[in-house]
Amino acid sequence: MVGTLSRVTALLLSVGILLTGHGLQLTLLPVHAQALGWGGYAIGLSGSLYFLGFVLGCIVIPSIVASVGHIRTFMVMSAIATIALLAAGLWPNLLAWLVFRGASGFALSGLYMVIESWLSEVSPREQRGRVLAIYTMISLLGMALGQALMGIGSPFNLDLFVVGGILLCLAIVPLGLARVASPVPLPSLRFTPSVLLRASRVSVVCALFAGLVTGSFWSLGPVVGRAFGLEAGAIGALMSVGILGGALAQVPIGRWSDQTDRRLVIGGIMLAGAIVALLGALFAAESTLLFYISIFFIGATTMPVYALCIAHASDNTNIPLVEVTSGVLIVHSIGSIVGPIIVAALLDNLGPSSFFLYVLVCLAIASIWTFHRYFAVDRGHEHASRTPMLPRTTQVAATMPGDIDAASQAGPALGDDYL
Repeated sequence: MVGTLSRVTALLLSVGILLTGHGLQLTLLPVHAQALGWGGYAIGLSGSLYFLGFVLGCIVIPSIVASVGHIRTFMVMSAIATIALLAAGLWPNLLAWLVFRGASGFALSGLYMVIESWLSEVSPREQRGRVLAIYTMISLLGMALGQALMGIGSPFNLDLFVVGGILLCLAIVPLGLARVASPVPLPSLRFTPSVLLRASRVSVVCALFAGLVTGSFWSLGPVVGRAFGLEAGAIGALMSVGILGGALAQVPIGRWSDQTDRRLVIGGIMLAGAIVALLGALFAAESTLLFYISIFFIGATTMPVYALCIAHASDNTNIPLVEVTSGVLIVHSIGSIVGPIIVAALLDNLGPSSFFLYVLVCLAIASIWTFHRYFAVDRGHEHASRTPMLPRTTQVAATMPGDIDAASQAGPALGDDYL
């Protein structure tokens, strides 16, 4: 394992730098837009365009890599991401921002793909699961650190835009200097709705509703924080708390799901999230501490759902893990595109507590559906593989946990008629 880590150190360093800059811009842009006087709908729409660009990137980037190679793609996408961020600071116009945010999502999907492809290439098959776990933790820690950078400058000027741009560019250096062989071609995004539905209806429904919640959190969490009276530095801390909740919950929830029917775990954590959202709607406005605690547990009960949905669907089909991941990714992304627009309208008309009511409704519906399937369809508790703790990035991440991928292709798993 030491030898493997020595080969991937430069790649993981690029991940940490890249995700720190990306984490900063995710919070900076909504806060800056609000400082410009934009309404929630405009901010939510720009967030939706980011996720739309991300999905388009997942579809188009593999062809670009096949044409020009991994390192050129990485450099070009890093340049696009940097230009999009700096241009957003220079041209505070909604139509321009829609283009910039879409370009940013497109570029970030390409950056994720190249790094994940290289990590998969240089990691021995039997160690890819551990490398994936390290990659996921570095990604989350980088995102959290980026939120903390909100406290070093003012969102009202261009200083933080420059800091974010520097970090996005700096991510090129470790990977550009790494002596690693060019990876194999990237897998394309393959999605057959009927196949995924046969594999797991629970996975489709819960991935959609989890995307509705997490997409809204990423796009409008800073706006919600500002509406509750938080300053820029405190908003960064709020976003970090949500990320930390998701990070800390990944492994224990994944292990729990490996020991029982995954539908029970998915329904249980989403029900817990709905209860937390109800408490947040009632009491978050009374105490900043309760507000932070609510966000922590909402992150803990929604961010692990993506990986659980992939695991549950792969338990019930013999299609490759990368294809299962592609389908869940698209469904989750649809929720991430639509969610910010819905929440923006709620915030503009009903106030900040409506965010918690929205989360309550989404998680309650998903939980009820999951428990309905749990009691209506009898499935065994054996699983074809452990839960692949995949980051919510691109379909390329599914090529990394080789032991899980092999198990998913060995044959139909026992259990759910489809998750």
